[in-house]
Amino acid sequence: MRTDNRIRICAAAVLLLSCSLGLRAQDDRENTDEKLRRELTLEREYDPGVQDADKVNRLPEVKDPQVTKHKIEYSRFTTTADPDREIITLPSGRVMTDIPYNRNRGYFHYGIGTHLNMDGDVGYHFLDNATDRLNALLSLRSTHGNVRYNDWGGQKQRAKYTDIRGAVHYAHRFAPLTFRLGGQYRYNTFNYYGFPLDSIYRLGPWSMAPAVIYPADRDRNQRNQTFDAYFGLQSNDTTDLSYRLDLSYLRFVQRYGHTAQIDGLQENRFSLNLGLLANIDDRYFGLDAIAHLFNYVYPATVRNAVDFNGYRSHAQITLTPYYRYFDELFNLRLGINLGLVTGDSAKFFAGPAIRFEAKLADRTLLYGRADGNIGMNDAASIADRNRYVDHTLKVRPSRTWLDAELGVRSGIVPGLWLDAFAGYAVIKSAAFFVPSDYLGEPYDFGNYHVAFQPDATWMRLGAALKYAYRQTVDFSVKAVYNRGTFRKGEGNSWLSGAGMSNMKPYGCPAVEVNADLTVRPITPLSLTLDYYLGARRVTLFHGDNIKMSDLHDLNFTAAYNINDTFGAYLKFTNILSRGQDLWYGYPMQRFGFMGGININF
Repeated sequence: MRTDNRIRICAAAVLLLSCSLGLRAQDDRENTDEKLRRELTLEREYDPGVQDADKVNRLPEVKDPQVTKHKIEYSRFTTTADPDREIITLPSGRVMTDIPYNRNRGYFHYGIGTHLNMDGDVGYHFLDNATDRLNALLSLRSTHGNVRYNDWGGQKQRAKYTDIRGAVHYAHRFAPLTFRLGGQYRYNTFNYYGFPLDSIYRLGPWSMAPAVIYPADRDRNQRNQTFDAYFGLQSNDTTDLSYRLDLSYLRFVQRYGHTAQIDGLQENRFSLNLGLLANIDDRYFGLDAIAHLFNYVYPATVRNAVDFNGYRSHAQITLTPYYRYFDELFNLRLGINLGLVTGDSAKFFAGPAIRFEAKLADRTLLYGRADGNIGMNDAASIADRNRYVDHTLKVRPSRTWLDAELGVRSGIVPGLWLDAFAGYAVIKSAAFFVPSDYLGEPYDFGNYHVAFQPDATWMRLGAALKYAYRQTVDFSVKAVYNRGTFRKGEGNSWLSGAGMSNMKPYGCPAVEVNADLTVRPITPLSLTLDYYLGARRVTLFHGDNIKMSDLHDLNFTAAYNINDTFGAYLKFTNILSRGQDLWYGYPMQRFGFMGGININF
């Protein structure tokens, strides 16, 4: 699947939290969805006068050298769900021709392939001048093909998924400030096509009642809808006091609960994001504030259940005072995150907010950071990470006490960059996703996933290499090794069995490798081969740790630039035709291909 040019990512840093947030980009991205979290490619944001709080819930991506590539890059469409890979998202084929899109106001892209995979985008710049910008976009990701279960005798099932997104963004620049207004809408339908694991275990050998197996509903489509609107003011960079204020509202609605006879939940999220930065005698002091108010509505039959353990209305607030210092050799941001969660998860939180970069030589940089923050594990965010999650079970906010990283980045020779880094994190209530094993009602959807939330400490080591030879060859590779220790956390009383004594980072690979090679033998033609490895994955089911197949994703794309306006591409996905599950019981598509066109206008 493809990944949007932007992704929203919420959860604690490090691959742990990336995964804990659950291989999010299953619906495409983004991803981040996202992931498909696509923003208008043509939009250029105004440079903020206030530095962002840099509150991220995972280790930052490697800051690769900026190589000018006049492309519109689209995301993967390899499977019905792409893993949220910890490492850099490397385009699966640069499926756009070498068209300098900034010369045009709009773009159109459409591709169709096996499994009825469809990939489409259209966007237009209605206004783009010194004072006004108005952009609109529409995107489509869809599939409707058969997949084969790997561990269940080769049975087949139709996997259905459609994701439609539209957005409008407007900005007007006054002399003292910039005014921003916009909104996005997402319509996402899918079926629970995974093997009905819960149906097998509805009544097991521990039950005295006769074995009854209810068929799970794998044909009816679940439907998630998200509406997001924002309003913002931002000072232009002309005064000693800069500010940024954003107010936003998000509404997430799920059509069905466990059965088609029960309505799903509704989430309303009200958010405020405020940033202040003051220059006092060439010393910079700042304050960032982020507040989220969550309101949830469940149908009465679910809300009044004796064992109801769903989301409750609550608030999350974070204040970050900080000091900034920078010169030609050193850049430091020194701050502290002060957080509060209300409701039944009420906690006060304090963590570091430190970042630095130091120039060791002309082409060598030492960088590091130490973060601590609250993960926003609300229903809308969780649905982005794993669409199959049961939203009647609450996912507690994750709290990252420490997420630290130290690395060295160096350009040995022109065009060649190396990066080596190490990271360490301590996380309270990290979120992993495992298949459910509780008894369901007759004719429910079955095969839900639930969040497993242990406390964790996490270490990772990694290295990356990027090489660019003129505009002829681009090559990059990154490898990361992850290792963690876990202990039982809050909210896991429903889990029991052998798995609790030997907990793992369920669903997350211990070893990740991502490589990408692009060759342009002639100016209008580009050939790209990319590969992803996610090795040593484990899931938890009925108290047992079950080894999952390694992910090997090999893809090839040929893109041809007919002229400055038209382009075409052909893409081959999962060339190894491996049978592998992204989520346990949810197989990915095997070998496929897609052809498409691109138009700039």
